[in-house]
Amino acid sequence: MAKIPTELYIYVPKRSAKASSLYTNAWCNLTRKDTGEGIFGKTVLLFLDNANISQAYTDKSGYTGPFDINPRAVGLHTIYVSFEGDEDYEPCKSEEITLVCNPNLASTRIVMNAAPVSDFAPLTLEVTGFIQERYVEAGVPKGRPPAYSLPLDLMVFDPNSTKRLQKVKTTSSYPDGTFEMQYTFTKPGTYSIFVNFLGDAKYISAWSNNGQTTAITVTGGSGPLSWEETITIALTGTKVIKRIISQTEPTAPDGYDRAPEYDLDWGVMGKAWAFVKKTA
Repeated sequence: MAKIPTELYIYVPKRSAKASSLYTNAWCNLTRKDTGEGIFGKTVLLFLDNANISQAYTDKSGYTGPFDINPRAVGLHTIYVSFEGDEDYEPCKSEEITLVCNPNLASTRIVMNAAPVSDFAPLTLEVTGFIQERYVEAGVPKGRPPAYSLPLDLMVFDPNSTKRLQKVKTTSSYPDGTFEMQYTFTKPGTYSIFVNFLGDAKYISAWSNNGQTTAITVTGGSGPLSWEETITIALTGTKVIKRIISQTEPTAPDGYDRAPEYDLDWGVMGKAWAFVKKTA
């Protein structure tokens, strides 16, 4: 019997610094290549410069992390994760990520606060980015806002789903380093979230709350999320599309026809079913 093909997705910041107190983290997701479903209870190995430095076991969604990484040397470093395979699954390896290790980069820190969500309202996160200038005696860093907006990724993980992480890119916009991120849930449950800055030419990468995920509880809900938009398609003009996010196909709203060619996959949130407005 043929073994099941697999794939590994790795998510790791790309800039760090040479210092014993500074490091970065990697997360990964092991899935079936044919269905995208997570693979439970498998050992994933993390490699730094082709040397295995740590390992972890996947949970029921094939997700594991964080792996701690501290190169301790200036320059470029290669990071990847691998799965050696077994009697049921084929081995696989993630893409190789190049980590830039530079002692002249300014260190960063991200603090994230989030409250439980009810009635499927949009989740609003307060995230603050700090540039760490020095460490005080107690070991708590003092900081100041970054000199410019930092692009961040919000990662949302549903423990009841077997699909990989859902990523939402955003950018901070407030000069004091604070900003809000919004994410709308469409079903109840407990979700794990974290925010990540990959680093750039000036600042070191950072994970929110020292690399730890934050649990968000979503309760209630009065119905699926829907919205209407007008899109322009070459040669055919404009179309008014209504999208409804749901786990199962909803009934077409009055005045609309089903338009499956405009469906969107929203991962753990469900599917954005599309309907086109009828012409008069």
